[in-house]
Amino acid sequence: MRPAAEAPPPARVPDIGYEPTSYAVAEAMLKLARVGASDVVYDLGSGDGRIVTLAAQVYGARGVGVELQRYLVEQSRQAAREKGVADRVRFIEGDLFKADISRATVVALYLWPSVNRALEAKLRRELRPGTRIVSHSFDFGDWVPQETVRTGDGTKVFLWTVPKRPRRQPDVAFAATPQRVVYQMLELAKVTAGDVVFDLGSGDGRIPIIAAQRYGARAVGIELDPALVETSRQVARDNEVDRRVVFREADFFSADLSSASVVTLYLSAAVNARLERKLRRQLPAGARIVSREFPIGDWAPEKTVRADDGTTLLLWTVPPQR
Repeated sequence: MRPAAEAPPPARVPDIGYEPTSYAVAEAMLKLARVGASDVVYDLGSGDGRIVTLAAQVYGARGVGVELQRYLVEQSRQAAREKGVADRVRFIEGDLFKADISRATVVALYLWPSVNRALEAKLRRELRPGTRIVSHSFDFGDWVPQETVRTGDGTKVFLWTVPKRPRRQPDVAFAATPQRVVYQMLELAKVTAGDVVFDLGSGDGRIPIIAAQRYGARAVGIELDPALVETSRQVARDNEVDRRVVFREADFFSADLSSASVVTLYLSAAVNARLERKLRRQLPAGARIVSREFPIGDWAPEKTVRADDGTTLLLWTVPPQR
């Protein structure tokens, strides 16, 4: 085996310097990911290959390590031979951003926050729903982990499961409403503890959660993207409002809105226009609707105000059925 000092340079500068994961943390990662004999464990930036080799040794899994530095790939292959698992694992000298990871059922990471963020889109796009992702020390920022554990030495280990994809393309791309604007929308609707607030296209769930936290209301988020629904549910649990807030993975065009007393929207003019008839028909008289930025067809709002961020907030109250 060639010493590290004599190894040829990698194809590009590695994203982070090599630092091995301790065996205790590696075991915690595989345990948290619930690795079994039927799994295919990919380690992106696999270093000396210990996570992949351990998955094969202890759990009978198959594994693939992707590593940019040749001397570490050679070291990993040698270790796999010595531990008798070379027939169950392989190590690829390659770029983790270009690797085909579609066969993975578990992905292990010990990278850097900026690298995790750069990888997030690839992981969501290429991994199959149900694939588990486990990361040593660093999370993905906005992607809320479903479970976090701390090992004996204080290291944090995070777990995510790739959610199923939306049943269809969402009508509008998710864009978060600033928290202060959320307050203004709910204040414009005069939300109270007696209200049931429906947010159509609820994204990360902040409007229903704030409605429950700040005003004591019950709330329902309707969202097509399963990943955003799972994030919303986790945030609701973390904020201890999950008994007052429900998030439904559903199409708001087919959702039952009849129990809403307040509806909030941040969609588009075209989508609002398509919703107008449903809102007029299903909502009870007196229900309030607040839309950020966009009108609802030809329905004239009863009030228009300017939010702190410069966007327009529009208010309607549903009239009695004729």
